[in-house]
Amino acid sequence: MKPQLPQLIPSEICLECPVCCRFPDKQAALSPFFFPEEKAQAENLQPKGSFREASRGLASKAELVACGHGFACSFFNPEDHTCQVYEARPLDCSMYPAVVMHSREHDKVLLGADTKCPALGRPSVAVRLGNYLDSIQRYLGSTTLSSLIRKYPQLISEFQEEVVEVRELSLGKA
Repeated sequence: MKPQLPQLIPSEICLECPVCCRFPDKQAALSPFFFPEEKAQAENLQPKGSFREASRGLASKAELVACGHGFACSFFNPEDHTCQVYEARPLDCSMYPAVVMHSREHDKVLLGADTKCPALGRPSVAVRLGNYLDSIQRYLGSTTLSSLIRKYPQLISEFQEEVVEVRELSLGKA
């Protein structure tokens, strides 16, 4: 299930980032979510990080560990800003800064861009954001992925004010 997604943010920008993979609290809504197959692929790399739900075959979020003044994904290496499971990173990480969230009223599923990503302020990135979100919207709307998201709604985070360029996702019927 390794997603074939375009990368909006060039790797050299990501590796300099002081924001990605870090969170204000241990139960952060945007901590990385792994579908069961993604979790198995990551575990095969034998990383030092861990998942909140330890049982094999379950979907899970990455465990967050103390880091600086907050928390970081347990698969993140704060010394060089790399990821231990990069080759098997989940859809949730692959599409960032795009995020999937509930509407404020919880009656819709939305896609948008997390403004906490400092790269969105770069003109070279900002100019491509709309097209990037359009491609992610089409990808997530595919029959296979929309049914997977319906099966594992934990991918969908709570509404966040700081998300921009919001559009509704159509995930079809269960």
